[in-house]
Amino acid sequence: MFDSRNSKRAALATLAIVAAVLTAAVTARTDPMSQGSPTPGPTSAPIAVTIINFGFSPQKVVIPVGGSVTWTNKDDVAHTATASDNSFDSGNLANGQSWTHVFTKAGKYAYVCTYHPNMVGTVVVQATPTP
Repeated sequence: MFDSRNSKRAALATLAIVAAVLTAAVTARTDPMSQGSPTPGPTSAPIAVTIINFGFSPQKVVIPVGGSVTWTNKDDVAHTATASDNSFDSGNLANGQSWTHVFTKAGKYAYVCTYHPNMVGTVVVQATPTP
């Protein structure tokens, strides 16, 4: 009888493990997050653009849809990061202030400092390839 109980326990333990593995596999296959989502989300840390010496550095950045850019003013005077098409505007950024924008649509976004129009930059937002 002792061997019979141990055999039954071993069989039940094996069955429980198989059931847990199958449940995890089915859940992973039906989980909408595992299949990709048409709604873009942040894909990585924001790309940093430093405002220094009356310029944007780097002047051009490339990010995926759902990515973001953070502008940080290191100059002693105020600046802005304002899209030429008005799709985004940091507002006034004093020395030491930062502002982040998430880009949800693919495209090329030219921007300027509204106080210093010679300060220009570009954000290129690339569509995420579909698997």
